[in-house]
Amino acid sequence: MVDIMNEFDMSAKELLERAEELRRNCMFGEAINFYRAAAQTPDASEEIKRKSLASVELMQEINGFVNTDLMNP
Repeated sequence: MVDIMNEFDMSAKELLERAEELRRNCMFGEAINFYRAAAQTPDASEEIKRKSLASVELMQEINGFVNTDLMNP
């Protein structure tokens, strides 16, 4: 488990890079936390905010997908 509290001294770009690393390692919950932290960091550019929030939305959509055809054959 990643402790985001120790990561507050990171810049928005570093938080975004860490989030992408976590996503590649299939640690989606932790990645979402880092993406949100990157978007909320005072030094976050509009590009970082947009990319972070889009990534969070996409991961939540993927994790929430349910194939009803498989559930009711």
